[in-house]
Amino acid sequence: MEDNKDLEKTVEEESKEVEAAEASENSKADSSESEEKEEKEPETVNINKEELKKQLTEAYTDLGEKFYKEVCQPLSGRPRELPRPSLFTDQVAKIKSIKEKIDTIVSAELAAKGLKACPDCENEVVLASKFCNMCGYRFPVKNDEKKMRPTPIPRCKQCGANLEPDSVFCPDCGKRQ
Repeated sequence: MEDNKDLEKTVEEESKEVEAAEASENSKADSSESEEKEEKEPETVNINKEELKKQLTEAYTDLGEKFYKEVCQPLSGRPRELPRPSLFTDQVAKIKSIKEKIDTIVSAELAAKGLKACPDCENEVVLASKFCNMCGYRFPVKNDEKKMRPTPIPRCKQCGANLEPDSVFCPDCGKRQ
């Protein structure tokens, strides 16, 4: 009887060890799956960007087809009129929306590399650049950068001494400002 009890305890202990090992392997598999998901995120962004590019091509095609139908198809003896721009508003809005999404993705990718795209020539330049090194485009100065610049201290026109902002006369030489 004691042998059976010892045997049962041994089997229980071994099964617990096996369960612990399986749980450990499962947690390792879960962590490797999460690592794989992290590695796949850039691919997802690229797939998303490629899908957006396909949608953009389709939107251009739709716009072209609609324009052709409105402008180029023969009419039954009626004089041709110029199409109203409002006929194409939906297609143009769709194209703008897709382009903005693509630009957002591209900007994020470039920013991760410490770069930005020139809106004029699409050249990649360093984030801190004030001008594009290919076309000379001047990047707009952000309001934060303007605020960081120190305000100039007023100086005397004659001797160069520092003045108070509301000074009428220089405290060093007495020259009227």
